[in-house]
Amino acid sequence: MISEKQLEANRRNAQRSCGPKSATEKVNSSRNNLRHGLTGQINILPTEDREAHDTFCSELIDSFKPETPMEQQLSLAIAEDNWRLNRARAIENNMFALGHEHERRELQLALADARTFQDHAKEFNLLSIYEQRINRTLHRNLQQLQALQTERREQRERSLEEAKLLAQANLINGIPFDPQQNGFVFSTAEINRAIDRDNRLAEARALASTAPNRPPAAKPLAARAA
Repeated sequence: MISEKQLEANRRNAQRSCGPKSATEKVNSSRNNLRHGLTGQINILPTEDREAHDTFCSELIDSFKPETPMEQQLSLAIAEDNWRLNRARAIENNMFALGHEHERRELQLALADARTFQDHAKEFNLLSIYEQRINRTLHRNLQQLQALQTERREQRERSLEEAKLLAQANLINGIPFDPQQNGFVFSTAEINRAIDRDNRLAEARALASTAPNRPPAAKPLAARAA
């Protein structure tokens, strides 16, 4: 048990630590509301923009169907870069729109565009460099994501082919086959569906290779796992 003096000291410390007091502490504390739902990282955006950002990124990430943490990370990076590109294009359009503020006729609008570009050539150049950098990063991440997903799919196909062969061998030898005990992530139903698909493809190929008026030759079909 703690003594009375220790208990009193704890109470005094608790009273001194009752939340942010200075302006800096309060600003840091308020940033807790600036984390977006994708990664929890701080992203300082107006509430409406943050909601649009999260919706945009979430939909794009879902379209890549990431299945591993690395695929998720690359998908997020690609989505964020697409958001940045859209924002850069909007900034460029808005810079031209500022030059149209008091213009109405087509010729005047065209001259206003030229003046805007001339007056802000440095800003347009910086914006172009910014877009090029984002594009390079985006395409690099996209290639890496595609390579990872291709490798994962090929590995899955190899693993499924092994599971089908072992399941059929066990069935021929009268031995029950448990995919999980054999180190596979597939269920028996998944393996059977794959075997059924192989059988249908074999029948379809046999029909396609047969002369029009000749009955197809019988083809041996693989047995199901169970």
